[in-house]
Amino acid sequence: MGAGPLPLTLPPSITARGILYLIGLTLLAGLSYGLLRWVESGLREPEPAKSQEPVSIIDRFRAVRLSAIGLREYVIEAPQLSHFPDNLGTQIEWPVLDWYQLDGLTREWRLQAEQGWVAADQQIVRLKGAVTMIRRATSGKPPMTVTTHDVLIRPRERYVETAAPAQAMTPGSELRAIGVRAWLDQERLELLSEVRGTYEPPKP
Repeated sequence: MGAGPLPLTLPPSITARGILYLIGLTLLAGLSYGLLRWVESGLREPEPAKSQEPVSIIDRFRAVRLSAIGLREYVIEAPQLSHFPDNLGTQIEWPVLDWYQLDGLTREWRLQAEQGWVAADQQIVRLKGAVTMIRRATSGKPPMTVTTHDVLIRPRERYVETAAPAQAMTPGSELRAIGVRAWLDQERLELLSEVRGTYEPPKP
């Protein structure tokens, strides 16, 4: 025959009430210890916040992006650059961005702004404040000047967009719109809303 459970025999001096009393003391001690740990953690000095100050500042900054065959794609220049920690990117004061044609010699567009920001992975550039985009006749294409605010750029795609009011001027024409998308290597311009324009045909 298998052995059954052994009966628990309490010493005569310990009653059921005594057992409940001991259990209560044990629970109280555990709660007191937990409360003490909680109070101690509240009294500890908080961890210092991560610094948002730039880790490096460069004056008279100039960076050149080259193509796979070593030709200039674009050049960014600025009087000052501030690089921030923790993938916060890079801030640029009064940036000038020059985009070149495929020969790496002929400048096609110049973009100027009050302030710029470059993502840590360099995939996105933001031009903040007033922005001017200029294409001169020396590029071999019709001259154009675009003025707007707060522009997002994807440099590798030569893509530019803004949700702000914009004005585009060429010899004999003027266009105004709210929101613009531009693919600069395709000479493709989309005016998103409230488009107005004037055109003056060339004189014979």
